[in-house]
Amino acid sequence: MEKKKIVILFTSDVHGKISPYNSQDKSYDGKGYAKVSSVINTVRQEEENVIVIENGDMLQGTPLSHYMLAEKEDSSQIHPVISACNTIQYDAAVIGNHEFNYGREKLEKAVNDSNFPWLSANIVKKGTTEPYFGTPYMIKNFDGLTVGILGLTTKNIPVWEPDRHIDRFDFLDPVETAKTWISHLKDEKQVDAVVIAYHGGFESDPVTGQYLAAKNGENQGNDLLASLPELDVLITGHQHLVYHAVTESGTAVIQSGTKGEFVGRIDLDFEKKQKEDPYTLADRETSLIPVKDAKADEKILSDIKEIENEVDDWLDETLTTVSDPSTMQIEDPLEDVWTKEHPMIEWVNKTFLKITGAEMASTAFFLTQGMTFGNTLTRRDIHAFYPFANTLVVMEATGEEIQASLEFSASFLTLDADGRPAVSESWKYPRLLSYNYDMWEGIQYTVNLRKPKGERITSLTFNGEALAPNKKYRVATSSYRASGTGGYDMFGEDKIIKEFPFGVTEMLIEELENTEEFVPTTNQNWKVLM
Repeated sequence: MEKKKIVILFTSDVHGKISPYNSQDKSYDGKGYAKVSSVINTVRQEEENVIVIENGDMLQGTPLSHYMLAEKEDSSQIHPVISACNTIQYDAAVIGNHEFNYGREKLEKAVNDSNFPWLSANIVKKGTTEPYFGTPYMIKNFDGLTVGILGLTTKNIPVWEPDRHIDRFDFLDPVETAKTWISHLKDEKQVDAVVIAYHGGFESDPVTGQYLAAKNGENQGNDLLASLPELDVLITGHQHLVYHAVTESGTAVIQSGTKGEFVGRIDLDFEKKQKEDPYTLADRETSLIPVKDAKADEKILSDIKEIENEVDDWLDETLTTVSDPSTMQIEDPLEDVWTKEHPMIEWVNKTFLKITGAEMASTAFFLTQGMTFGNTLTRRDIHAFYPFANTLVVMEATGEEIQASLEFSASFLTLDADGRPAVSESWKYPRLLSYNYDMWEGIQYTVNLRKPKGERITSLTFNGEALAPNKKYRVATSSYRASGTGGYDMFGEDKIIKEFPFGVTEMLIEELENTEEFVPTTNQNWKVLM
């Protein structure tokens, strides 16, 4: 009996995180590629046959990444994430949805600078079925044992990205695409094991059936499992879940969180009785390796030191002074932001209104923890407060749709047994979805938490009059929200009437650069009754 073990390691949704220090406040968080590198190197020393995959959303997500993609004058320099992944020696990367945030040219440069192929079978040249980046899959050969890895990406990218970023691509259905390519790998290439690395997630837990996400085509992991019973491994991402299991049908399924907090691991044990026999997959096991106790890779840290210092100087530049920071401190988001107006939320919305000329605006507080403000506002503060690469849009929504969106937002909150405000359980799983709780400006409304969900908006007016159900109003908000994602299916990209081609964060920074002094104020246009 001949036996052989293959170990697959992967990361997903690292979002530009290299250093184990948080770029927002420089605190140590023990995550990122420098730590990932040490974990992978350790496994490579322990195991003979190792495959290493990056499963997407690697380029975007930190101020350093943003600086390299949008601010750095020397555009020839290799992105530090690509340099780090070259050092780690990934075997392949899968394209994530956030890879498109800075446009096609930036993505193409990242792909060209990589020492590894980028896989995505369902991102094709417009009007064709030809994979845009040329490599739908890769095959790793270990002395006659072959493993085929197919790359797939969520098809919902056109929902989030402006046309100018994706006008040369089509995004095919991952499930239908997988059927074609898996047959090719099994029948023509005769691989011994089939792996899908999918930058997308699950609508329900593949083992328990517990609800995870809406059925809107964004996360088709369950459909992949149902359509491809021959699948040996399904690597997933996009949702930032910490999850691993082996399904009843024997497919290893796994997702490794975000920011490089874990390295996902799948152990595949093969055997064959005779030398001329094909290998049979006898067992599979999934696990997640935490990186927090690993020593950071000094080469990776050294490689980014110069650009880190450059970015730190850029982030620490003062944009404006603050008249009274005492009114801005966020100790507990539930008490200081989500149940009462906060000056920064109001300022963001008013800036949206000023830039767009819309009638009303909405935004969210994206952090799940507090935030401290000083006597000045810096670029670092704004990148921390608004960390996503959204663009600003104006959409037309009816009074009825606006009311429905407010009711959905209001379901984020509830009252505990003592009558105190709390976050609803349904918003805590699979992770805290507070970035989908919106606060509005330009309208006046009241949220009564003692009312049933769906009936909590007890007062809603615009310029002193009730919103007309069928009248269309111009709303300034993020491209993400206007897309209808995150439970806001009353909206959608068909409602967008204007898009501003610059990131929200950059617009906010420019506004503060032209503000002599930031004066924290709130006008109490909304309130929460408990």
